[in-house]
Amino acid sequence: MGYVAYPEGRADLTEAMLKAQDTTVICPPRVSQVVAKAALEAGPAWVREQIEATVVKNRTTVTAALAAALGEASIVGGTGAIYLMAELPPARGGPADDRAVVEWLAEEHKVVLIPGSACGSPGWVRVAFANLEPGVCAEAARRMEAGLTALVEGQGPGGAQ
Repeated sequence: MGYVAYPEGRADLTEAMLKAQDTTVICPPRVSQVVAKAALEAGPAWVREQIEATVVKNRTTVTAALAAALGEASIVGGTGAIYLMAELPPARGGPADDRAVVEWLAEEHKVVLIPGSACGSPGWVRVAFANLEPGVCAEAARRMEAGLTALVEGQGPGGAQ
C-alpha cells in the first residue's frame, strides 16, 4: 500500500504514476484515519498497555534467544526500535554471508530474518519482533535460536570458525 510499480521505459505512464503516488502520500486511507482516531481517543495509557503486552515482551523473548545463540555482545538495538541487529559468527575465510544464512534459516529452521546487507550491515541479521503475537514470537525465537546455535556449531552456510 502506498507504492505503485510500472514497467521501465514507459515514459507515457510516468506522469500518471507520479500523480497516483502523490495522492497516496497526502490522502491516508479511511481505515487508517479511523484507527488513528480510535488510538487518540483511547489515550496513551491504552497504547502503553499494548506496547507492554506485545512489543516489550517480544523484545525480551528475541533478545534472550539471540543472546543464548550468539552472545549478548552480538546484539545491537531494541531501545525505541521494533527490531534488533545481531552480528553473525564469522564464516571460514571471512565474514558470514548473511544472505545465505537467512535463506538457510528460512529453509531449514522455518524462521525468517532480514539480511543485514539489505540494511547496510553485511555479516549481520535484522530481527523484527513488533507485529507478532507473543506466542508466535516465542516459537519464532525458539526456531531462530536453534538455527543460530547450529550455525555457531559449524552447521549451515560457510560454517563458523
